[in-house]
Amino acid sequence: GTAEIQNTEKQAFGELIFKHFRKNKVEIASAISEPFPFFMSLRDHDFISEQTFEACQEACKDRVSVKKEAYEVLSKLEKTFDPSLLKVLFSRANLMAYPDLYEVYRSFSD
Repeated sequence: GTAEIQNTEKQAFGELIFKHFRKNKVEIASAISEPFPFFMSLRDHDFISEQTFEACQEACKDRVSVKKEAYEVLSKLEKTFDPSLLKVLFSRANLMAYPDLYEVYRSFSD
């Protein structure tokens, strides 16, 4: 019935969002210039563990580029992708901290 159609539409929409996320990981990561607030918000919303968060902090200290570390984290999150991740990625705090992220954000609303 109607519920099945809605479910199929929701799945198709989720699939589109996922593909768009996967295609834009480099763009998202490239916008991340500082660890704060990106990694903190992912930890606070339970997308990454405290352990992963600490590892990210260390990697960023050890001159591994923040962008590269952001990409690694996004690749891990891709495996268990949840559309609610986008709310955290494109939160007001992140959009204000990383102006380049806004372009990617706009591409999701198209």
